[in-house]
Amino acid sequence: MKIKNLFILSLTILLLSSCSARLVDFTVISSKNHSIKFNLDEGKATKGKSMGFLALGANIKDAMDEALENAGPQYDVLVNGVVRSKSYPFYGGFEVEGTAVNSRKLIAQLGMEGYKKWLSQQVVFNPNQKINNN
Repeated sequence: MKIKNLFILSLTILLLSSCSARLVDFTVISSKNHSIKFNLDEGKATKGKSMGFLALGANIKDAMDEALENAGPQYDVLVNGVVRSKSYPFYGGFEVEGTAVNSRKLIAQLGMEGYKKWLSQQVVFNPNQKINNN
């Protein structure tokens, strides 16, 4: 009887436990802090998730896309963000939080030359760009 109670207690503790880990901080998909010289008060705090059974199919890009979609159609860039890994028994994925901003407003405020200069100083991830390992 004691073994059965111990097994039930252990199983209950396992099923009610969870784990969360901070994966990366980003400023326009950069791991370094940069001075944007942009009024972030015009931005909108937002959050997105990509979760699934055993974390299958969950990815950071989908979580970022959901965060931008949750902010609204005029927002297309996330700044000052955090990516977290969420893990629960049999269920897991990623959560993204950040400030969504409109890059058109950023261009209007910095000017096209200022925006190009700012952008050239950033490490921006482009999923459509092929990487040559040679």
